Amino acid sequence: MKLLSRYSGVFSSLYLIFFLLLLACQEHMEENPSKEKISQVAEPEHLIAELPQDSIFEIDVPDDSILTIQIINSMELDSFTRFAFYETIQINNTRFCPSGFVIETSSQGGTPCEQIQVSSFDRNAKIIQVVPLTLGCDCPSECEGCEWQKSIDWQDNTHFNINEEATNVLNSNEELARLNYEDCDTKTTYSKTACSIDGQGAINIGQKKNITRKEALLQALKGKHSLSAISGFSGANTMYDYTQTNHVWNAFGSSIHQARREPFDIALDAEEISILQGLQISVQKDLSVAVMVNDTSIISIPFNPNGLLLELSQKPEAYIMGVPDSLTPSTTVINEVLYLATKDQLEGNALNPIDLVIGIADAYTLAFNVIENRFELTLFYADCCDNAIYLFKNQNNY
Repeated sequence: MKLLSRYSGVFSSLYLIFFLLLLACQEHMEENPSKEKISQVAEPEHLIAELPQDSIFEIDVPDDSILTIQIINSMELDSFTRFAFYETIQINNTRFCPSGFVIETSSQGGTPCEQIQVSSFDRNAKIIQVVPLTLGCDCPSECEGCEWQKSIDWQDNTHFNINEEATNVLNSNEELARLNYEDCDTKTTYSKTACSIDGQGAINIGQKKNITRKEALLQALKGKHSLSAISGFSGANTMYDYTQTNHVWNAFGSSIHQARREPFDIALDAEEISILQGLQISVQKDLSVAVMVNDTSIISIPFNPNGLLLELSQKPEAYIMGVPDSLTPSTTVINEVLYLATKDQLEGNALNPIDLVIGIADAYTLAFNVIENRFELTLFYADCCDNAIYLFKNQNNY
C-alpha cells in the first residue's frame, strides 16, 4: 500500500507534470466548472509521498487522490486522525458553486468514530478550505454523556445544515457513582447549525439552533419512501394482506366460514398494481409531507414543529380504530410514534385513489413509527372498525 503524509517535502514528479498539464488544458475550458472538468481532476493515478519511517499512521488514497491529497495536507494531522491509526478516504458528494466546487469526503477505518470533511476548491481544483467534522462515536453508556450524533443535510449546492442529537445526563456525579449504567436520567436535545459557502469558496459555520424532535426526525427522512405492505380488516372477520416479493405484488385474504378461518387469493388488475407500485410518502425540503401516487398528491400535510394536523369531527376517544385517545393539537410523539395528521373531514372521495382494501375509507391517520423505522398510513371508516394500514419502508435507514 502506498503511504501519504502531510509531512513529506514535495509530491512526486508525476503530480507536478499532471498539474501543469491540467492548468494548460483549463485555459481552453469554459468559465463555469463542468462535470467534464471535475472528471479530469478526479481520475489521475495515485500520487505518492512518503511517511516518516517511525509513523504508524497509514492512509489508503483513492483514485481521486489529487483532491484528497490536498484535503489531508491542508489539515492538522491531529485533528484529522484524532481517533484513528488507519483511515480510508472517499469522496461521497460533489457540488458546484460560484468559486468552483465543493466535495464531502468520509474517512473510516480502525476507529470508533465516523468522520467527514467538507472542502471547497476553486476552478483549478486548488483547495480553499476544509471543515472537519466528527459525526459520532461509539459510546459505552448514555450515563457518560457521550451519546450524540451529527449529520450533514444539504439544502442546495451552497447551503447545508449540521444536524445534531445529543443526550445530556441529568444526574450529579455523586448520583452516577451509585447507579448502574442503564439507570441514569437523561434528556435528548436536537439542534441544527446552518452553514453556507460564499462566492470566494469560504465555508461559513452559523450559530447552533435548538429544534424539536419532530423537525429532527423529518430532516433525516427527507425524500421518497415506497409502499412495502398493507394489512387490513373489514366486516365481522375478514382480513387482508398485500405483500411485495422481488418487486412483485400479491394479495391474500381470509375469513371465518363455519367456525374455520379459510384463506383466499385476491386478483390484482393492472391499475391496482400500478397504484401499489407508485404509492409513496414524500418528505419535502420544507418538511411538509405528502402521500403520492407517482406524481399525483393524494394527501398533503404542512409542517408544524409543535403539533399535528388534527381535524376530527369527534373527540379522539370516540373512534374505534385509527386514532389514539390521547391525541391533542400539540401532539408530536407518543410511545415512539410521531403523529403527523389525523383527519375525517375529507372533501368528496379524496381517499378513493388509494383505498384498495376496504373500499369505504373516509378518514386517515399518518404517523412515523420510530421503533419500526417506517411510515404508517391508516385508512379507516370513521363510524366503525374497517381499516387498512399501509406500511412505507424508510429509504434513508434512519
